[in-house]
Amino acid sequence: MVRQWANRLIMLLVLAAVILVVIYAYEGKLFGLQDKKAEGSPTVVEAIEKIRGEGYVSYMIDERPVADGEVAFFLRKTSNGGYTIAAEYVRKFEKGWKWGYGGSFGASNYHPGLSDVEARKESFFAMYLPGTEGTEFGSSPFPMYFGIALHPDISRIVVKDTTGYEKQAQIIPIEQNFKLFYVFLDASQGTKFEITGYEGSGNIIRRVTQDEANTNNTGTTRID
Repeated sequence: MVRQWANRLIMLLVLAAVILVVIYAYEGKLFGLQDKKAEGSPTVVEAIEKIRGEGYVSYMIDERPVADGEVAFFLRKTSNGGYTIAAEYVRKFEKGWKWGYGGSFGASNYHPGLSDVEARKESFFAMYLPGTEGTEFGSSPFPMYFGIALHPDISRIVVKDTTGYEKQAQIIPIEQNFKLFYVFLDASQGTKFEITGYEGSGNIIRRVTQDEANTNNTGTTRID
Protein backbone atom coordinates (compact mmCIF):
# COMPACT_ATOMS: atom_id res chain seq x y z
CA MET A 1 0.00 0.00 0.00
CA VAL A 2 2.79 2.40 0.96
CA ARG A 3 4.57 1.63 -2.30
CA GLN A 4 1.39 2.36 -4.31
CA TRP A 5 0.95 5.75 -2.63
CA ALA A 6 4.61 6.52 -3.19
CA ASN A 7 4.28 5.68 -6.89
CA ARG A 8 1.13 7.81 -7.16
CA LEU A 9 2.91 10.70 -5.44
CA ILE A 10 5.84 10.42 -7.83
CA MET A 11 3.47 10.36 -10.82
CA LEU A 12 1.65 13.44 -9.51
CA LEU A 13 4.92 15.29 -9.00
CA VAL A 14 6.10 14.37 -12.51
CA LEU A 15 2.75 15.48 -13.96
CA ALA A 16 2.92 18.77 -12.07
CA ALA A 17 6.45 19.36 -13.34
CA VAL A 18 5.36 18.68 -16.93
CA ILE A 19 2.45 21.10 -16.55
CA LEU A 20 4.77 23.81 -15.18
CA VAL A 21 7.19 23.31 -18.08
CA VAL A 22 4.35 23.59 -20.62
CA ILE A 23 2.98 26.73 -18.96
CA TYR A 24 6.45 28.31 -18.81
CA ALA A 25 7.16 27.50 -22.45
CA TYR A 26 3.75 28.83 -23.56
CA GLU A 27 4.07 32.07 -21.61
CA GLY A 28 7.64 32.49 -22.71
CA LYS A 29 6.59 32.23 -26.35
CA LEU A 30 3.51 34.38 -25.78
CA PHE A 31 5.44 37.22 -24.22
CA GLY A 32 8.57 36.90 -26.32
CA LEU A 33 10.78 35.64 -23.51
CA GLN A 34 12.28 32.82 -25.55
CA ASP A 35 13.57 35.02 -28.35
CA LYS A 36 15.95 37.55 -26.88
CA LYS A 37 16.88 38.84 -30.33
CA ALA A 38 13.26 39.82 -30.92
CA GLU A 39 13.18 41.99 -27.81
CA GLY A 40 13.01 45.74 -28.23
CA SER A 41 16.14 47.88 -27.91
CA PRO A 42 16.29 50.89 -25.55
CA THR A 43 17.33 53.33 -28.31
CA VAL A 44 16.78 53.78 -32.03
CA VAL A 45 20.49 53.42 -32.77
CA GLU A 46 20.72 50.14 -30.86
CA ALA A 47 17.69 48.78 -32.72
CA ILE A 48 19.33 49.57 -36.06
CA GLU A 49 22.71 48.18 -35.06
CA LYS A 50 21.14 44.97 -33.70
CA ILE A 51 20.24 44.20 -37.34
CA ARG A 52 22.88 46.09 -39.33
CA GLY A 53 25.87 45.54 -37.08
CA GLU A 54 27.69 47.35 -34.29
CA GLY A 55 28.95 50.83 -35.20
CA TYR A 56 26.68 51.07 -38.25
CA VAL A 57 25.41 54.55 -37.32
CA SER A 58 28.24 57.08 -37.47
CA TYR A 59 26.37 60.41 -37.47
CA MET A 60 22.65 60.93 -36.95
CA ILE A 61 21.27 63.65 -39.25
CA ASP A 62 17.56 63.66 -38.50
CA GLU A 63 14.91 61.57 -36.75
CA ARG A 64 11.47 62.03 -38.29
CA PRO A 65 8.53 60.85 -36.15
CA VAL A 66 6.00 58.76 -38.09
CA ALA A 67 3.09 56.52 -37.14
CA ASP A 68 4.26 53.72 -34.82
CA GLY A 69 7.86 54.93 -34.73
CA GLU A 70 10.32 57.09 -36.64
CA VAL A 71 12.57 57.19 -39.69
CA ALA A 72 16.22 57.80 -38.83
CA PHE A 73 18.47 59.47 -41.41
CA PHE A 74 22.18 59.11 -40.78
CA LEU A 75 25.67 58.76 -42.22
CA ARG A 76 27.70 55.58 -42.00
CA LYS A 77 31.45 55.83 -42.37
CA THR A 78 32.87 53.00 -44.45
CA SER A 79 36.16 51.18 -43.98
CA ASN A 80 37.75 53.05 -46.91
CA GLY A 81 36.98 56.45 -45.38
CA GLY A 82 33.88 57.16 -47.47
CA TYR A 83 30.26 57.58 -46.42
CA THR A 84 26.91 56.03 -47.15
CA ILE A 85 23.64 57.87 -46.54
CA ALA A 86 20.98 55.73 -44.87
CA ALA A 87 17.29 55.88 -43.97
CA GLU A 88 15.91 53.28 -41.55
CA TYR A 89 12.38 52.87 -40.22
CA VAL A 90 12.29 51.82 -36.56
CA ARG A 91 9.07 50.82 -34.80
CA LYS A 92 8.26 51.96 -31.26
CA PHE A 93 6.89 49.38 -28.84
CA GLU A 94 6.01 49.61 -25.17
CA LYS A 95 9.31 47.99 -24.24
CA GLY A 96 11.65 49.50 -26.81
CA TRP A 97 12.45 49.94 -30.48
CA LYS A 98 12.64 47.39 -33.31
CA TRP A 99 14.06 47.78 -36.80
CA GLY A 100 11.49 47.67 -39.59
CA TYR A 101 12.98 48.46 -43.01
CA GLY A 102 15.44 50.78 -44.74
CA GLY A 103 18.27 51.25 -47.18
CA SER A 104 21.34 53.28 -48.05
CA PHE A 105 23.50 54.48 -50.92
CA GLY A 106 26.95 55.92 -51.35
CA ALA A 107 29.48 57.11 -53.90
CA SER A 108 32.98 58.49 -53.73
CA ASN A 109 31.78 61.93 -54.87
CA TYR A 110 28.89 62.11 -52.34
CA HIS A 111 30.45 63.22 -49.08
CA PRO A 112 30.82 66.25 -46.80
CA GLY A 113 33.58 68.75 -47.43
CA LEU A 114 33.11 69.34 -51.17
CA SER A 115 34.25 72.67 -52.56
CA ASP A 116 31.75 74.82 -54.49
CA VAL A 117 33.42 73.82 -57.76
CA GLU A 118 33.14 70.11 -56.94
CA ALA A 119 29.56 70.40 -55.64
CA ARG A 120 28.28 72.29 -58.69
CA LYS A 121 29.21 69.30 -60.85
CA GLU A 122 27.02 66.91 -58.86
CA SER A 123 23.59 68.61 -58.18
CA PHE A 124 21.64 65.86 -56.27
CA PHE A 125 21.00 62.13 -55.99
CA ALA A 126 17.71 60.55 -54.90
CA MET A 127 17.09 56.96 -53.73
CA TYR A 128 13.63 55.36 -53.71
CA LEU A 129 12.46 53.17 -50.83
CA PRO A 130 9.36 51.22 -51.90
CA GLY A 131 6.27 50.58 -49.84
CA THR A 132 6.37 47.39 -47.75
CA GLU A 133 2.67 46.65 -47.26
CA GLY A 134 2.01 42.96 -47.96
CA THR A 135 5.69 41.99 -47.69
CA GLU A 136 7.61 40.21 -44.94
CA PHE A 137 8.44 43.65 -43.48
CA GLY A 138 4.82 44.60 -42.86
CA SER A 139 3.57 48.17 -42.84
CA SER A 140 5.92 51.17 -42.97
CA PRO A 141 5.76 54.89 -43.82
CA PHE A 142 7.22 54.21 -47.27
CA PRO A 143 7.35 54.72 -50.26
CA MET A 144 9.79 57.59 -49.96
CA TYR A 145 12.52 59.39 -51.86
CA PHE A 146 15.54 60.49 -49.89
CA GLY A 147 18.93 61.71 -50.96
CA ILE A 148 21.68 64.27 -50.88
CA ALA A 149 21.73 67.68 -52.57
CA LEU A 150 25.28 68.84 -53.23
CA HIS A 151 24.86 71.88 -55.46
CA PRO A 152 25.14 74.95 -53.19
CA ASP A 153 22.32 76.79 -54.97
CA ILE A 154 19.67 74.07 -54.56
CA SER A 155 17.08 75.41 -52.12
CA ARG A 156 13.99 73.39 -53.09
CA ILE A 157 13.35 69.86 -54.39
CA VAL A 158 9.96 68.75 -55.70
CA VAL A 159 8.75 65.24 -56.65
CA LYS A 160 5.88 65.02 -59.16
CA ASP A 161 3.94 61.95 -60.27
CA THR A 162 2.37 61.28 -63.68
CA THR A 163 -0.88 63.05 -62.70
CA GLY A 164 1.02 66.27 -62.03
CA TYR A 165 0.60 66.02 -58.25
CA GLU A 166 3.65 67.47 -56.51
CA LYS A 167 5.19 66.99 -53.10
CA GLN A 168 7.98 69.17 -51.77
CA ALA A 169 10.90 67.50 -50.02
CA GLN A 170 12.10 68.40 -46.57
CA ILE A 171 15.69 69.69 -46.75
CA ILE A 172 18.06 69.33 -43.77
CA PRO A 173 21.31 71.32 -44.18
CA ILE A 174 24.42 69.52 -42.96
CA GLU A 175 26.92 71.70 -44.78
CA GLN A 176 26.59 74.30 -47.53
CA ASN A 177 27.37 71.63 -50.13
CA PHE A 178 25.85 68.61 -48.38
CA LYS A 179 22.13 68.63 -47.61
CA LEU A 180 19.82 65.73 -46.80
CA PHE A 181 16.36 65.74 -48.37
CA TYR A 182 13.39 63.39 -48.13
CA VAL A 183 9.75 63.24 -49.14
CA PHE A 184 7.14 60.62 -48.22
CA LEU A 185 4.90 59.49 -51.07
CA ASP A 186 1.59 57.66 -51.42
CA ALA A 187 1.42 54.16 -52.92
CA SER A 188 -1.42 55.43 -55.14
CA GLN A 189 1.02 57.77 -56.90
CA GLY A 190 2.54 54.87 -58.81
CA THR A 191 6.21 54.41 -59.61
CA LYS A 192 6.99 57.06 -62.25
CA PHE A 193 8.26 60.36 -60.93
CA GLU A 194 9.90 63.59 -61.99
CA ILE A 195 12.36 65.07 -59.49
CA THR A 196 13.36 68.72 -59.82
CA GLY A 197 15.92 70.76 -57.92
CA TYR A 198 15.40 74.54 -57.91
CA GLU A 199 17.52 77.49 -56.92
CA GLY A 200 16.12 80.32 -54.80
CA SER A 201 14.86 82.37 -57.77
CA GLY A 202 12.91 79.40 -59.14
CA ASN A 203 15.29 78.39 -61.92
CA ILE A 204 15.78 74.66 -62.47
CA ILE A 205 19.23 73.35 -61.58
CA ARG A 206 18.44 69.77 -62.52
CA ARG A 207 15.40 67.70 -63.41
CA VAL A 208 15.32 63.91 -63.71
CA THR A 209 12.71 61.24 -64.41
CA GLN A 210 12.59 57.81 -62.84
CA ASP A 211 10.47 54.70 -63.29
CA GLU A 212 10.92 52.66 -60.13
CA ALA A 213 8.98 49.70 -61.56
CA ASN A 214 11.61 49.18 -64.26
CA THR A 215 13.99 46.51 -62.96
CA ASN A 216 16.53 47.53 -65.60
CA ASN A 217 16.62 51.06 -64.26
CA THR A 218 20.22 51.86 -63.41
CA GLY A 219 19.87 55.52 -62.51
CA THR A 220 18.21 58.81 -63.19
CA THR A 221 17.93 60.29 -66.68
CA ARG A 222 18.56 63.97 -67.28
CA ILE A 223 15.83 65.76 -69.19
CA ASP A 224 16.94 69.39 -68.72
